[in-house]
Amino acid sequence: MTMNSQGITVICDMFNGLTIDTNDQPFNIEESLEQRLTDAIPKWKQEGIRGLWMKIHLPHSSAVPVCSKLGFDFNHAQSGYVMMTKWLPDNEENKLPEYANQYLGVAGFVLNEKGELLVIRERYSIMKSQPWKLPGGLADKGEDLAVTARREVLEETGIKAEFVSVLGFRHQHNFRFGCSDWYFVCLMKALTMEIKHCPQEIADCKWITTDEYLADPNLTAANRFFAECYLNHQKNGNLTISPSQVDSWNKKFKNNIYSIQSVPKDFLQSRDQ
Repeated sequence: MTMNSQGITVICDMFNGLTIDTNDQPFNIEESLEQRLTDAIPKWKQEGIRGLWMKIHLPHSSAVPVCSKLGFDFNHAQSGYVMMTKWLPDNEENKLPEYANQYLGVAGFVLNEKGELLVIRERYSIMKSQPWKLPGGLADKGEDLAVTARREVLEETGIKAEFVSVLGFRHQHNFRFGCSDWYFVCLMKALTMEIKHCPQEIADCKWITTDEYLADPNLTAANRFFAECYLNHQKNGNLTISPSQVDSWNKKFKNNIYSIQSVPKDFLQSRDQ
């Protein structure tokens, strides 16, 4: 709910916090923000307001030192704005949530009709050995695993492929900027065969048998494990991890819920040919 509180336009949240957006204010930010906040913060504290969220847009960057002076701290920054926060209760631990701290990476375990695996070598790599790896990358905002997998495979290799299921995933910590990293490997079926790899990102790309892939002495332990998961999956049955569309709590949209299901028959049949 948007309202005027202490002469400042704020948005109230369900946790008794206030969000102040510099774009929404009816006054000149540079001229009067400091005085208005100085007057308002003690009154908000008395009223039981718990947390303050200050969204400072780029044209109002002069508000950053003002908020810092008044005890706000940085929460996160995105293109065009920075978010600062201030916790008001003296006798309660700061409960304001920190910003997103997880990366989401997706790779395609892409197989063609011959049962060959699509692999790449990156143009830029911190590993001197340059092992063959799976095409993939980071998910964009609002992007499902299957969409990311299809997009990354196409961008890096020129191969069109369809998502079948999740083969497995890895969760590691202290990945980049102190964040954790989720890495999902998706089983995929190739729809095309001609490779047209991206020269800016990929040094080489080819189809390879899983045996050749596993024979690579420079293969990382994680990629070896994923390949062995696929072989075990083929040997021991057709159960895998696939999404189902389920209503959200408010029934306004669908969520993907991943569970153990059977692999589509057409995929199994193509593997047996």
